[in-house]
Amino acid sequence: MARVDSLAEIPHTRINAVRFFEAWIAARGQAFFQGKSVYDFSAGSGYISNLFRQAGAIVKAFDLFPAQSLYPDLHCTFIDLQQPLPLATGTADIVICSETIECIPDQIQLFAELSRVLKPGGTLLLTTANPSSLRSRFSQFIQESEHYSTPLPNEINARVKWPGESRGYFSKLFIVGVLRIRTLAALHGLRIRAIHPSRGSSTSYILLFLFPLIWFFSWKGYRKAIRREPENATIYKEIFQINTSLAVLTGKHLNLEFTKTAHA
Repeated sequence: MARVDSLAEIPHTRINAVRFFEAWIAARGQAFFQGKSVYDFSAGSGYISNLFRQAGAIVKAFDLFPAQSLYPDLHCTFIDLQQPLPLATGTADIVICSETIECIPDQIQLFAELSRVLKPGGTLLLTTANPSSLRSRFSQFIQESEHYSTPLPNEINARVKWPGESRGYFSKLFIVGVLRIRTLAALHGLRIRAIHPSRGSSTSYILLFLFPLIWFFSWKGYRKAIRREPENATIYKEIFQINTSLAVLTGKHLNLEFTKTAHA
């Protein structure tokens, strides 16, 4: 396959996620990436991996289907994220997990492995569709799906296989919201550094009239929690802030940046 350089040539990649990575790299500049080890565990076409390589990072690209890679000079190695990663502990400065967590049944093991291969102080960049937005919460009410126009995967389309391969993955069957992602990450020493905004949804903006109710009941739960466990006030405050974040409530996508704590 020939390499591609235009976003329009990569139909399987979510534009919101790619734009996030482009902005994240541009905000830091090439000097930041010199000598940095980057593991991309959902490389797909290789477009995002190549962005980091162009910025000066040392990139290792992995995918369940390495044949997707459109960059012949960027080697992509087979990896199954449902299995322990065959990689040394504490070797990556940056780990990328883009448009993948929603396909993984054992998300606890996934976070354990992503954290394990990161160096202390390293960065995990995770992107996924945003089931925590008001649009998606409305869609859950309508038909228990991330978007009201697209039903959840079923027995016909839940399992995705690469042509000619027996291996496959689950398509959005295990989609997970920001607070659950936060908890899964925190259990493995990964703390949210930033929730980066993405393009908003018109449906979510319309549903913002519900924001006062969301804020009130979130605040009520927060106050009750810190009265019961004042020693954990910092944790409950972060949860309250995330649950009332306009970036979360209106964004089509979750673009999350985590830091691995030194004691993890």
